[in-house]
Amino acid sequence: GISRVGLNFSGPGLPDGARHPNDGVTSLDVKHKYATMLNGRQFVANVKISADGETEEYPNFVMYSNPNSPDIIPVGNFIQLQDLQGGEIVGIETLMSDLVVFMTNGIFRISVPNSDPSSWSLVEAHPNIGCLHDKAIAKAPNGIFFLSKSDIIFLDSGFNATPISYPIRDTYQSYTYVAPSLMRIHFDVKENRLYILYDNTTNTSMFMYNLHNNNWSTELHGGVVYDEFTLDDTNETLLIVSDTSSTIRKAVDTAEYRDAGATAITFTILTGKENLSSFDKNSYIRRVNIDSYSASGGDDIDLTLLADGVSVFTLSQGVTGLQSLRTSGRGKYVSLLITHDSNNDKKKLIRHVDIEYE
Repeated sequence: GISRVGLNFSGPGLPDGARHPNDGVTSLDVKHKYATMLNGRQFVANVKISADGETEEYPNFVMYSNPNSPDIIPVGNFIQLQDLQGGEIVGIETLMSDLVVFMTNGIFRISVPNSDPSSWSLVEAHPNIGCLHDKAIAKAPNGIFFLSKSDIIFLDSGFNATPISYPIRDTYQSYTYVAPSLMRIHFDVKENRLYILYDNTTNTSMFMYNLHNNNWSTELHGGVVYDEFTLDDTNETLLIVSDTSSTIRKAVDTAEYRDAGATAITFTILTGKENLSSFDKNSYIRRVNIDSYSASGGDDIDLTLLADGVSVFTLSQGVTGLQSLRTSGRGKYVSLLITHDSNNDKKKLIRHVDIEYE
């Protein structure tokens, strides 16, 4: 005969378990060019997504990981940037609790809530200012500096974009329009200054911007070609030589200021213009008074007085104390050019320069 068995089922009354956080996600294979961390998530930009044997590139996408899992970036976690002027993302950084996305033709601001990144808000903060490339961005404690086509821009915590490159603008623009891919910017943590590399064809020329007093200067590293910056474990800025030797050198060496053997670094400072008279009238420069200090020994620095950009006199400065020098020259404005091309590390100081004119 046939026997039958009856089964009784009873549920314990427990609720269904939570779904896996990646349930329904079609792909986790997300590659990217740029990345930064914010609120326990990794945000990536300019991405490439692979699924079902196919790969698609999204140069205008920002994507984000699951919380506290920076290596897991579901394909559905994306923010699309629509730049009407075209271009692609060339860098991403954090500023306060927001993201800054740098594109070739615009700067975007993304506000991301801690609890739910999907409720982000996006605004094109500066639609007419673009960034050259990813190595043209330097984060500092008080904001972000970056290189645009026309200026070096400081982006503060309020997302205000302020050009800082007016004193060097002509030279700077001549290089951004010719060889922008070679230009670099680096923030020196120890010295609180910026390096802007703008020419490394046969020598290496760099602008230096001192954040203490907002002054510009330049350095020429003769006979050596650098193309990268980095920091060591003591926050010393290092310069990397772009040849087969892959030589790494300190940017600041208090024992010997030299590159490429016996070639010294040439250091120059050009001050801003001090107006002496109106545009339709020249002034006569009668005397220059200088208060300076020079440690014993070592090479002098050269101090050149320019009137309307033309040299009035050059003084090799190696004196301690006051000097008063008669001179002649005429112009509507004056500026000072200070140069030094020695490897000597003896201290030189120009405390004050006073110009008498009528």
